[in-house]
Amino acid sequence: MDASQPGVVVCKKGPESEPVEISLSRQIDGIFTTKEKVQRMMTDHIETLSPPIRNIEKIAQMYHNIRPYVPAEFQSDPLYAKPSEQEGEDAKSRKQARREHRAAMAVAAKANQDQRGITEAVATKKNPATKRATAAKKTQKNKSYCGSAC
Repeated sequence: MDASQPGVVVCKKGPESEPVEISLSRQIDGIFTTKEKVQRMMTDHIETLSPPIRNIEKIAQMYHNIRPYVPAEFQSDPLYAKPSEQEGEDAKSRKQARREHRAAMAVAAKANQDQRGITEAVATKKNPATKRATAAKKTQKNKSYCGSAC
């Protein structure tokens, strides 16, 4: 986009193809928005957004797990900055709380399955060999029902 033509973009299908100008200005009833109005909208009504709040766990993860694999010239980027001592402790405590919650949910789900008698279905999912053997038995039963007509 060029400052002399706001709202107009030049596109090419390939490096050697002819450029095509496309106006991104809003079109109402075949009438394009004027250049002056587009310039005024771009200067007066566009708000700069503040960066999102940094996730403490992601900061620690980026530093400990990702930064060792980042090329040396990019390791000084703020994205890979070392978390402060307080941020590190907060990240650890959140991670530990999440693990404890997941463990409690797994215990509750297991108790619920035991109460409902679903242990057999879980065993067949975990042991596909048992499932295949069951499927083979069903196939044999179907053949015996068919008899010689099949």
